[in-house]
This record gives sequence, C-alpha cells and structure tokens, in this order.
Amino acid sequence: MGKKTQSDPEVSAEDAELFQAAVAKVRRLDHEPRATSPQLKLKKTILQADQRVPEGICREEGELFHRSNLSPGVLKDLRRGHPRPCATIDLHGRTVNEATKSLRDFLQANADFDRQCLLVITGKGSHSPDSHSPVRLAALNLLQTLSAVQAYCWARPEDGGTGAFYVLTQKLRA
Repeated sequence: MGKKTQSDPEVSAEDAELFQAAVAKVRRLDHEPRATSPQLKLKKTILQADQRVPEGICREEGELFHRSNLSPGVLKDLRRGHPRPCATIDLHGRTVNEATKSLRDFLQANADFDRQCLLVITGKGSHSPDSHSPVRLAALNLLQTLSAVQAYCWARPEDGGTGAFYVLTQKLRA
C-alpha cells in the first residue's frame, strides 16, 4: 500500500486536516542506543588482527599454515580436501586493497559456524610482471593474523591447485 495524499479520492481534505492536527504534537522518544549483541562483538573479534593469536607454523613458502594446537589428523584431512569447502571466493583481478576487504567480508559472512572449510582462490601470479602475486601474499598474511583461521593449505588440483587454498576456520567462543 502506498501513502495516501490529499489528492487521493479516498482521503478528504477534512480527514487530512484532522490527521495532521492529531499528530502535530508527536515527538520522537529519547532512548539509549541499543547494546551491541554478543554475536556482533564476537564477529568483530574474529576478524580483527589479534596480537594474542596463538603462534602458527608456516612451511614451504606459504603452502601450509596451521596453529600449533591443531591435530595432525585434521591437518591431513584438510590437505586431502576434507571437509569439502562450503563457500568459495575468487580474488582474481582485484587490487590488494580490494582483495583484502573482500576476504575479510567473506570470512565475516562465514564466521558463524563451528568448524568449516572455505576455498580462497588467489591465482598463482603467472600473469604478474615478476610472476609474483601481491594479492596472494596479502591474503595469506591476513589469514595468518586472524584468530578464527586455524589452518590453510594448497587446494587439490580439481579445486585450483597451487592457485587456491583450503582455509579451515573455527568459531571463537565469547
């Protein structure tokens, strides 16, 4: 339903004047700002680069990263592509700033789940002047600083191989 105006045949001029007189003294109520929900606070915590993040172990020029408390079995499964990625982001063709913002937004949108695997496609940097991908480097550096990221490793060939990463995330408890 649209707004009724004085030109509407259903509202007479007299009715419009009565309505205006009735609401003339209406004021907005003063109220305190809403409290931030615990879920929103948790999401902000997850996505902030945290200086208290447990140390991670990084090997083979960024091929593999994991928190020291992650069990070897979980890491082995991740390298095999298990669990299957439930969401994917492709960072091809973006600037470093665009890619970093997109990756943060992507992780925030998927931060509500206990443990899951995400697929992040960065590309290899083959078309860069020095065959080096600044987007890939920025993405991997960001992943290492976020407390929700438990591990990442190169994806299997069918999911992008060395141009993509499986990222294992863990929901943080408030």
